[in-house]
Amino acid sequence: MDSSDPRGTALVTPPPASPGTATSTTPAALAVGLVLLYLVWGSTYLGNRVALESLPPLVSTSARFLAAAAVLFAVVAVRHGVSGLRLPRAGWTAVVVTGTLMVGAGSALLAVGQQYVPSGLASLLVAAMPVWVLVIRLGAGQRPAPLAVAGVLGGLAGLALLLAAPTQRWHLAGMVTIVASTVVWALGSALAQRLTMPADHLVGTGWQMLVGGVAVGAAGLVVGEWRELRLGAVTGRSWLAWSYLMLVCTVVGFSVYTWLLRRAPLQLAATYAYVNPVVAVLLGMAVLGERLTGRQVLAGVVVLAAVALVVARERPRRWAGLPPGAPAPP
Repeated sequence: MDSSDPRGTALVTPPPASPGTATSTTPAALAVGLVLLYLVWGSTYLGNRVALESLPPLVSTSARFLAAAAVLFAVVAVRHGVSGLRLPRAGWTAVVVTGTLMVGAGSALLAVGQQYVPSGLASLLVAAMPVWVLVIRLGAGQRPAPLAVAGVLGGLAGLALLLAAPTQRWHLAGMVTIVASTVVWALGSALAQRLTMPADHLVGTGWQMLVGGVAVGAAGLVVGEWRELRLGAVTGRSWLAWSYLMLVCTVVGFSVYTWLLRRAPLQLAATYAYVNPVVAVLLGMAVLGERLTGRQVLAGVVVLAAVALVVARERPRRWAGLPPGAPAPP
């Protein structure tokens, strides 16, 4: 899943022959990566909601990404030595840009918005991310397959059916903040497939987390969150949720996502946004005792069918070695 030279020095992958070309891997490995991402990130909304009960959003986000970066750096140092942490000059642009957009702005805006928006509605808003991916691809001159577009729209329709709550009082500013997080995340994901990234994806991911964590931490200083932080007031529930977010959702989830970005079409990697709300509903049943209605069952079927449509359409492009959006082989 990662590569380095025998001395442990992180290498930078050469520019792909065409933008968006993914690194070769097996269908089974892609399937395992997608399932992990679906399950792990599906639990993020519940974890974020509990952590934010007594932790400020920017402080919580910055601290967990900095801690996650330390964990990844420790893993790399054990495997390859301290020299394996070195980042060649050619990789800095990609790490700074994607780290600031995805880890920094994307995650921080989501945490800020989740202070005011229920977890279910937040997951629905995040599900719009593949739509922004399509917009970015169109802006880059690519032509997404009609069936892939149909899968995106079908997924959104299923999520709307799953989480629609006409009587819910919605916080407009919080909703707009979460939508903004999906836009910058989609942009960062698209750039990650076009910029020269470090060959060892754990090294690249660690540096992305460090850059993003520092950026969010600086924003927390500007708005005064660090001055207002009272560790004694943080509850055990919030600490437990924060630890889960850091170790499982961040270290494991983000590492899997950046690995998928190197080996799968972006539209395929983005299907996590469809399945996450389904996972969130199931967690609500298990943790909060919520009941699953007939409408939710129907919506879950629609969502999973949409994911299957996107996967079935995008996979032939992947195996042909073509960039996402290129004409599919006959």
